[in-house]
Amino acid sequence: MELNLEADVQGEFARTNVRAGVTGLKMMVRVGRYVLPAEFTVTTMTHHSRGVHMSRLVGAAQENSNREHIENALRWIVRDSNSTQKGTSASVRFNYPFKDIFAPVEIGLRKGVFTYLLKAPGITACPCSKKMAGVGHMQRAWLTVGLSSRSFVDIEEQLDKMLSTFSAETTAMMKRQDEAMKVIDSQRNPKFVEDVVRDAAKRFPEAFYVEARSEESIHMHDAIAVVDRRPSQ
Repeated sequence: MELNLEADVQGEFARTNVRAGVTGLKMMVRVGRYVLPAEFTVTTMTHHSRGVHMSRLVGAAQENSNREHIENALRWIVRDSNSTQKGTSASVRFNYPFKDIFAPVEIGLRKGVFTYLLKAPGITACPCSKKMAGVGHMQRAWLTVGLSSRSFVDIEEQLDKMLSTFSAETTAMMKRQDEAMKVIDSQRNPKFVEDVVRDAAKRFPEAFYVEARSEESIHMHDAIAVVDRRPSQ
């Protein structure tokens, strides 16, 4: 069988343009003072070609993933990819260690604008059962905040603000007395999931998306509340 190593099937004509690329590309990255495992997604436009050159997208990510700041890594990945395939966007996902949590973070870059999706857990105590029974049932809750910026965002500063919106923060290491005080602290500050998202929306007036989700402890469903400031489609 004779090989045709010069074949460029990707370059064949296609009438419809699509966005395509690679996702789940695993590498180590620098985020602040940490080196963390991360997953990249890098995509670009086909520009009436049948396919994109995915190896070039992988190469750009591998060559630039070790920049001093993860945002700079994204900038260089996009810049290198755009030199041969215009319209590139890139994003990276990782878990950021902060206090006693590993917070899921996703940072994207497209057309010179960074988008940040940050997610943090906390504790909520139900105000309704607290009012009726004297004790609010408690649950794990999650807050998601979406931000956009042309400059870098301080991840730790944002996470600290997010954690302050719950009835109480989660803590990994606690003795019995600590656990008792954690319950008392939660009961002193009961919050619906709606309260959490309202408080977060006030603390993040620039956020384009705020979502609170409660993993209910006495129901087989979860509760959710959203403030979506994105323009209507």
